[in-house]
Amino acid sequence: MQISGKLPFLHGENAAGKAQSGKPNTVTEILNRAVEVYISAKGKSLSESAEMEEDLTPAEAALAANDKELADKKAKKAQAAEIEHRIQTDTDLTDEDKAKLQKRADELKRAGMTDEDKLSELHGNVERLEKLVTDGFATDKEIEKQRSLYQSQIGRLESEMKAKEHHNMKLRGQAIQERADRDAEITKAQEKERAELEALQPDSLSALAALREYQKTAAGKKKADRSAVVVPTNKNTGDA
Repeated sequence: MQISGKLPFLHGENAAGKAQSGKPNTVTEILNRAVEVYISAKGKSLSESAEMEEDLTPAEAALAANDKELADKKAKKAQAAEIEHRIQTDTDLTDEDKAKLQKRADELKRAGMTDEDKLSELHGNVERLEKLVTDGFATDKEIEKQRSLYQSQIGRLESEMKAKEHHNMKLRGQAIQERADRDAEITKAQEKERAELEALQPDSLSALAALREYQKTAAGKKKADRSAVVVPTNKNTGDA
């Protein structure tokens, strides 16, 4: 009797990750691959900022949180793009598979939208409504209610974005001041420590300065002593 070398849980028609045909569950494989793309994209961002987090001031930490949120949205977009790429290129996918994958991609794209993306989408909705009127498929009165709704959402979102930008500008200014204050505290602490050490025992810089002052004084005294010495000559007094 021939014994298969495969693990037991991979056998059978209902085995996890296998279709009845014996092929891997393509949808699951694609979603897993997309998750790997998300983790890779987000992990890169986190690793770049992890080393700095411990030394952040409060305002710097708030700005870093904003950057993390944007990085997370970017990673979700990358995950959605990976899924849609597979939908377009994988010939083994059924229509049902594609529908499931597209639904997940749409969810990720929605979760990854920034305020700028949302604003662009709203403006696009208004433009599509107005195009219906231009092409003769609707009247201006028919789209008026929906257009007003989109324009109201645009105004509200633009106001929120302006408030966020103003808040972030204040945070950036606060971060600069906090960093300057912290650096000043560190410098002050270092100077205090230096003064305490010098009071107990002159440090190497003080000793070096004293040595240089001594050498300067000694060199001056030696020069003065030399100026008082009569230099003998070979001539005698009678030759004068």
